[in-house]
Amino acid sequence: MLQLEDLLEYAEKLENDDNVKVSLMFVTRKLKPGMKASAKVLDKFDFILNKVALSEEISQYFKSVLINQIKTQASKDDIEVKPYTVIGDDLPQVYSYALNNALSFSKVITEQARADNTPTINCLNDIKNDLWAYCIKVKSGDKYTYSFRKVAKGKITTNTPDTLGKKLSAMFDKSEAELQEFDGSVISFDDKIDCLCIDEQFYVFHKSGFEQILGLDEEFTKTAQETVEAIKGFDLVEGLDLVEKELLQKSTIRKTLSSIKQKGNDKSLTKFEITAMNEILQKLEGESFEITEDGKIILSNSKDVKYFVKLLNDYYKQGMTTKKYYTSNAGSIIDPQG
Repeated sequence: MLQLEDLLEYAEKLENDDNVKVSLMFVTRKLKPGMKASAKVLDKFDFILNKVALSEEISQYFKSVLINQIKTQASKDDIEVKPYTVIGDDLPQVYSYALNNALSFSKVITEQARADNTPTINCLNDIKNDLWAYCIKVKSGDKYTYSFRKVAKGKITTNTPDTLGKKLSAMFDKSEAELQEFDGSVISFDDKIDCLCIDEQFYVFHKSGFEQILGLDEEFTKTAQETVEAIKGFDLVEGLDLVEKELLQKSTIRKTLSSIKQKGNDKSLTKFEITAMNEILQKLEGESFEITEDGKIILSNSKDVKYFVKLLNDYYKQGMTTKKYYTSNAGSIIDPQG
């Protein structure tokens, strides 16, 4: 795993290399033939690369975007490179994620981007319905890197009306100072990249975009629903339908439920733990759950849902040395050694 200094050194070398070769490739995503709806999202889709020709000006633009993003992200105060986690501390971080964990998406790099026969497209309209992300492939010396950015639907415009006269695209020609008909396709690029793949590792600058590209956000939904189903099996919580509704609407709830499963906190739930949850909530938040006579938690509103998933994810923590209380959804389980 590279450190911040390594990333900054790479950006500096790139900046001073006048022979850098930049390629732009579009990533499309399609459901694999015969794939079941219940299949694991990370291995559910085929990702296909298509290359597009670039002018020198646009090549230089993408080169500068990559350099500036590395410098901007890696130069932040108190930033660290840390292994990817579903939920992290609210601190500036660059996350690392192993390429081989990306399953289907990893083939974009290992089998397609590294090949010399990537197909070239001439018309954006051919792929616009399946366009998922774009890849900036950079060759500097004998080193290749691959940067990715998620493409939003609103960033693409194609002038291909179903019938004549149904739609008109126009552009303002500065030299002629007039609006003229434009017959072509437009895609907007910003000055960001979501992640950089170098030496078999992704380095994540924008976590949300990275999670969308790989399909992790969809996997969170599936995992969160599995977590709720596991909790139902203990028959100690009423109102879990509210949790099911909120996980579809709020990414924080989805990720917290996924973290609960990752930690194994969905494996058991007892009346003793229900009592402990309520005591912690009363002590640290001045709130309490409604508890039935037979010891079940009743979830009645969004606030109840928020507190319940936080408690099950061990959000409230106590320092081993100072005994001070802390709040954080992040954290790794360790085994005592003595």
